[in-house]
Amino acid sequence: MKSANSNLPNSIQPDQNEINEYIKEYLRYSSFANTLECFEAEIKSKQVSNKMLNKQQQQKQIGDEAPRLFQLFKSDNTKTKREINLEKDQKAFNKKYQQILQAGRQIFSVSINLLQLLHSLKETAKNENLSETLENYKIQLGKYHKVIINEGKPEGTELITEQVMHEHKTKLFKNFQDKHVDGMIEVLLSLRVNALQIAPELRKNLVYELIRNDVFNIEATEKFDFVVHLLDINNQSLRHAITSLISVISSTLRGVEYLTYNGNMIIIEKIIKILKEQENGSVTQRFCLAILQKASIKDTVIPTYVHNEMIQWIILLIQKSINTKIHIFCLDFASATLANVIHTPYTLQYLEKQGRFAHQVMEQLLKFMKEQIQVSVLMHVLICLSYLSKENFAKQMEECRFVERISEFVEYYSVINTENEAAEIDKKTVLDLCAHMFHPKDTSLDNSETVELNELKTEDRIREYENEQGELIFECFQDEVS
Repeated sequence: MKSANSNLPNSIQPDQNEINEYIKEYLRYSSFANTLECFEAEIKSKQVSNKMLNKQQQQKQIGDEAPRLFQLFKSDNTKTKREINLEKDQKAFNKKYQQILQAGRQIFSVSINLLQLLHSLKETAKNENLSETLENYKIQLGKYHKVIINEGKPEGTELITEQVMHEHKTKLFKNFQDKHVDGMIEVLLSLRVNALQIAPELRKNLVYELIRNDVFNIEATEKFDFVVHLLDINNQSLRHAITSLISVISSTLRGVEYLTYNGNMIIIEKIIKILKEQENGSVTQRFCLAILQKASIKDTVIPTYVHNEMIQWIILLIQKSINTKIHIFCLDFASATLANVIHTPYTLQYLEKQGRFAHQVMEQLLKFMKEQIQVSVLMHVLICLSYLSKENFAKQMEECRFVERISEFVEYYSVINTENEAAEIDKKTVLDLCAHMFHPKDTSLDNSETVELNELKTEDRIREYENEQGELIFECFQDEVS
């Protein structure tokens, strides 16, 4: 069989002189002085080119493989099947991306037409509030339009100016005093639009600016009256606007500390209340879960979660998702929150005292392992079980057949069929997770078939997001209505 290189046209054969230069550079760097001298001498010899020509002819005649060095310098390296598939996927994504941009442009066209129609109605109605609302819509529409024009790339290179931040805060309080709900919504959404529009590397600083300007007037008054009154207003659009902005602020530890100023958990309690009132999977419920998941990194909030029955609520939500479609964001963030809650010393001590409740939690989590739930949720469930795999819960483990059921799950999951490469990677990750958390005991001196549960090494809690270099992600859903 002929080699792949033997059929290459001369125009795309690797440049021999370029390869020689690379070799000489390597020899100099490695201090191979004698070898370099011999190599340069042979290159200068007229015999070298003949030898190379003869060697290339011999390759074509006998089909020898070309040196691997040639492969590195070929202009058209043979692509693997994976690379070809990735290129196809990239083209498909680019096509969909352009379609989304086109759809966005069409939506703006419709929005502009609607604004013009509302302007004509304004002349008839002569309503000052309507006029102000239209101006706010124009400002927001303009900001979203910039995102579309820039093809999704944030153009913001600067934070909101001090003046703009002050104007927003002043306007928010005035609308609150005037009981103008639509006005409050517009200001809150405008702040959030600015947050979404700004460059990712500046988002953390934006959160700090919102806190420094005390946007909810918490630190200035040492009270939560303003934000609590906003959360208490029974208006879905307002709740969407306020929870989405609180979610932005809670994206850093400093933001969580601002929202729980002086250890007051009233905002957390209100968010839990709103969460439970929402339809499962709704946009506002997603923002509530985002807030609670981010806040759960701070141990001091955990007792509020436990006493407001968040453990029961999350388990019930996962249970409902088995037969009812619930937004994956809700399931992912809820199960991640559950893992954070169970992980804390406070919750573990609480469960020790509430033995029957601990049994119910463990039993339900074990049942979830064989249900058709999302892989990310399954991983969070397994992590929760690892936190309960302690001697303090030996009685519950025995009653629930914990060891046997973990073994059965690993055996079952090892042989499930995967449809694609991504599913195979997920399967391997789940099994690796089990191997790390639950591994066989050394039974050389023990004939009983048991499994020793290996507790995950506890990581220190994240205390300083401010020092991290990662970019913040602010939630934004395509089915939001602004």
